[in-house]
Amino acid sequence: MKKIRVHLTNIKNHIYAKLPDIIVESHNLKDGDDIEISIIDQQENHQEEFWSTHPEDLKEVVFNISEDIHTMNMYNRIYVPEKFRFFFPVNDIRFLLITNVGNIQSHLNSNGYFTQGLRRWFSVNGPLMPDDQLRIKLLDDTKSTYEMTFVQRAPQGHNNIID
Repeated sequence: MKKIRVHLTNIKNHIYAKLPDIIVESHNLKDGDDIEISIIDQQENHQEEFWSTHPEDLKEVVFNISEDIHTMNMYNRIYVPEKFRFFFPVNDIRFLLITNVGNIQSHLNSNGYFTQGLRRWFSVNGPLMPDDQLRIKLLDDTKSTYEMTFVQRAPQGHNNIID
């Protein structure tokens, strides 16, 4: 089971949980739907099981490169849209990205960027362009290991078919 973080908000003496948008979209959730949540006791650091079954866990996320390509290409960092950040360890906790240029130790900073170890990856795969796509697959949750695949889109008027 993959753990996700939800943000709790107190509105008029009621506590509300904000689910990540990708969870809402992938499970077609709408107002009034019921969901199951497991509570983690932070003092004891164990998870209480209230239900016998759990919703399907996401094993990968796919997103387009943002319009801020100048910053990403100049500083060798990758922006992760907010709705996908729950998929990764919390800010500044290192994880392993398996890529086409080898293994990269990186982390997600508080601004939503992978910021470390990407210089060689950018030299082989860059420059990034809008509509290029990243596919990041969780390989091992306990070891925080992910596989990152880069999908470069063909320029307008070109296709990827070789005669």
